[in-house]
Amino acid sequence: MGTQYHITLKVDNIDAQALSKAFEQRLKQLNQNLSTYIPDSDLMRLNQNHDGGCIAVTEDTFNVVKAALTIHQQSHGAFDPGLGPLIELWGFDAKQTDDQIPAQSDIEAVLSSLTFGQTTLDSSNRCIKKGAPELFINLSAIAKGYAVDELAKMIEQQGINDYMVEIGGEVKVLGLSPRGTPWNIAIESPLNTHGVVQKVINPDIMGVATSGDYRNYFEKDGRRYSHTIDPTTGFPITHSLTSVTVIAPSAMAADGWSTAMMVLGEEKAMMLAKEHKLAAFFITKTNEGFNESYSPEFTQYLKSK
Repeated sequence: MGTQYHITLKVDNIDAQALSKAFEQRLKQLNQNLSTYIPDSDLMRLNQNHDGGCIAVTEDTFNVVKAALTIHQQSHGAFDPGLGPLIELWGFDAKQTDDQIPAQSDIEAVLSSLTFGQTTLDSSNRCIKKGAPELFINLSAIAKGYAVDELAKMIEQQGINDYMVEIGGEVKVLGLSPRGTPWNIAIESPLNTHGVVQKVINPDIMGVATSGDYRNYFEKDGRRYSHTIDPTTGFPITHSLTSVTVIAPSAMAADGWSTAMMVLGEEKAMMLAKEHKLAAFFITKTNEGFNESYSPEFTQYLKSK
């Protein structure tokens, strides 16, 4: 997944080394199923199939695509794992574009081919029929959260009730920290300095994920182009929302929703959070600095001063 992971747990009469090895094996399996960087992964096998049929996939791939479709529909298309051609067009992948702005005609041509929302699932045969044979699905905005949930599930199956799992900033916690207190999770500030804390939260037994536009972007002719692309326009987002943190029962849901809200901007994202009763925290850039706002459901997770 191109990132690091960190697990903290309270171990009583458990073989920690064996558990660590099991984590490694599960992460390797998840990569083999969900990665777009592994040519023969399960997801890439689906992407490379162009016959238009319903393709049998692993349970992991099926579960994550199913969750992605749900968030895609409930976010009115803001979350779209089929944006690969737009990402490539803008050069936010391995392709080098020298920060050139794509032609409007090229953007419109790609927009007309976005078909993730037309993808269908067959639960009885555990197969996926892509919205179009050429559709390329990238689950990087939700797969890390799923991996967090899967490791958390492994821990709970061992009877362990105090843990924190974190993969690339996506988090799931249960019980108490090693200090015997509720877990404190820091939300990073969008400032250029790494490690500056904007807010501390107590997520209880929930998953936490943050999306932001302040790390991956380029500037051209005095304008900043974020790596987060709006699937309705084909252009990188231009609003002032710089960071979204979502708390949800699963890290996968938090992961996907934080991306969707980052696309929408604060006003529309707040409306969506209230519509679906989501706990969301927004950081918006202004001329005077950064402003905070959050949905009513987020209030309960704010750490007391």
